[in-house]
Amino acid sequence: MPMPIISVPTYPDVPQLPGVPAVLRNPQAQISVIQELVNGDVLGALNDALRPTWGVFDASGNPVAIADTVTTLEYRADSRVPTYTQEDGSFESYNKVEFPYEARVQLVCGRNASYRAAFLEAIKAAKESTNLYSVVTPDVTYANANIVAYDVRRETHRGATLLKVNLILEEIRVTAVATFSNTQNSASADPMSQGVIQLQPPAAGQAALFGPIAVTSGPGGVL
Repeated sequence: MPMPIISVPTYPDVPQLPGVPAVLRNPQAQISVIQELVNGDVLGALNDALRPTWGVFDASGNPVAIADTVTTLEYRADSRVPTYTQEDGSFESYNKVEFPYEARVQLVCGRNASYRAAFLEAIKAAKESTNLYSVVTPDVTYANANIVAYDVRRETHRGATLLKVNLILEEIRVTAVATFSNTQNSASADPMSQGVIQLQPPAAGQAALFGPIAVTSGPGGVL
């Protein structure tokens, strides 16, 4: 004899007995709220807000390319300490120099052919540009980097349509040169030529230094 199908109520049936508190609520109220949350994609927005941020972004916060996920991130910072030899086989070190950092980020993209084509085109345009990007992780952000190289990898056992792109980024040291039109001390200003320069033909000895070249005077000076 088959077991009868018993419907499970959404909420327990609380009987009205002595000692049992009265539960005054609409059984459909919470269901309607959940449906509104799902239909409004509030849960998806909350998931996006709580999801850790990984990737390569430009100055406006836009990703370098729309990828499905970031699988790996490698960061390397190098320094060099020059040394010079002295007598009796000894040496001395000086002036530790910090080199620009390097980062490698792997982006994975699947989906359809047009989506993958746009993904590769965005990567190519970013590599050919001089734009600065930031490598963003949940813990730290590495700023002022440029994409100097990238490689694309496809594997049959993982699906030939799945793109794995490794971005190689290198830090760009942004420096500024200060120029001043007026200095406090006139002796500190750069020398400027304010006279009239008159061109003269070089002497024969001077012309001989440049090889067998004919030196003649023209309307604008020496030809």
